[in-house]
Amino acid sequence: MFSVPLWLITRKFDNRGFRGRVVSKPSLESLASFVRDLDSKCTLARLSENHIFAGSHGGELCCWSAESGDLRWRAEVSGPISDIAIDAGRIYATASASLHAFDAESGQLLWSRELEGGSDFVQAWSGVVWASSSVYELEIDDFIEATIWRFDDSGEQLERWTINERPWHFGLHEDGGVLLGLGRPRCGFLRIRPGEKAEHFEFATDSPVTCGACGSAGRFLLGHSDGSISSVGTDEGIEQYVESLVTTIAGTDSGFISGHEDGSIWFDGGVRNVDGTVDAIADLSGDGWASSWDGSESRVSLLAAEAREFSHDARIRHMDSRQNRLIFGDDLGKVILLESAVVKRRLEEDLSSAPENDRNQALRERLRMLRNS
Repeated sequence: MFSVPLWLITRKFDNRGFRGRVVSKPSLESLASFVRDLDSKCTLARLSENHIFAGSHGGELCCWSAESGDLRWRAEVSGPISDIAIDAGRIYATASASLHAFDAESGQLLWSRELEGGSDFVQAWSGVVWASSSVYELEIDDFIEATIWRFDDSGEQLERWTINERPWHFGLHEDGGVLLGLGRPRCGFLRIRPGEKAEHFEFATDSPVTCGACGSAGRFLLGHSDGSISSVGTDEGIEQYVESLVTTIAGTDSGFISGHEDGSIWFDGGVRNVDGTVDAIADLSGDGWASSWDGSESRVSLLAAEAREFSHDARIRHMDSRQNRLIFGDDLGKVILLESAVVKRRLEEDLSSAPENDRNQALRERLRMLRNS
């Protein structure tokens, strides 16, 4: 009996999900321009115009050149690293129960401020730093309150607000304040302006916010546990395409991509499906990418007209894109950079010879280990 080699078997998207097809299934790292390593699980991966920033569960914060992959600097604080913001030559990072300010060029720690509870989000603009922290109650297995902080760039506390919900999205608003997507009990969203009380708004749905992103034209996109997507900004409204909790969302030039707990992905006018839960999504040069995890296997899916699927050896929870670059951060501490021109060239190569691709991947892995040693 004729048998198809395992390395030739993958599946292809259509709008109803996957359908069987015999094509190659290369590893994600076979498309990478370079791979770098953290000391522990990646908890943050962010691209700026010229640099890659990544943070770890152990508290390592690294900055690499996005062009060459060279390490610019490395800093260590009490982890895990939660979030970063970049403003006026400084990197502001929330980690464990603190907010830290670093010099963006050298990585020198400038100041630290302790927050109440565990730190969550940070945003910064024009010398003003906003941060959030939350308190988790083990007895009820939920968050019981959160604090919103406003500092100046020297670390002086200017204001603080305490609320009874944890924010699941924290974005800068054009009026100089912040917008927060809320969980229970109130749900909806808060708008906080300097010198004012927090203002609460309700959505058409009372479903808790689970994630959010900044969309095009100043919109805020907020995903809900019932699968709906709320838009706040120039075209406020609510849409529902998939009845499954929104796990991740990303804005695109034409709209957005949303990933869901049941493996559904809303993208470019239709619903596609992957195995497992969608952990992260991003857009690279007009093509959507998604990572998913089924409890034992990690997959990365290219959501283009000729959809492809790639294997990876660890769960990928973090993705970010900027211009022609896309980065991934995984649970083994790997930070993987893809560049659109390199990806296009490698996808156009003949992938029918898996043994040759395996040898190329093994060579790339050895070269990566030599560079990192």
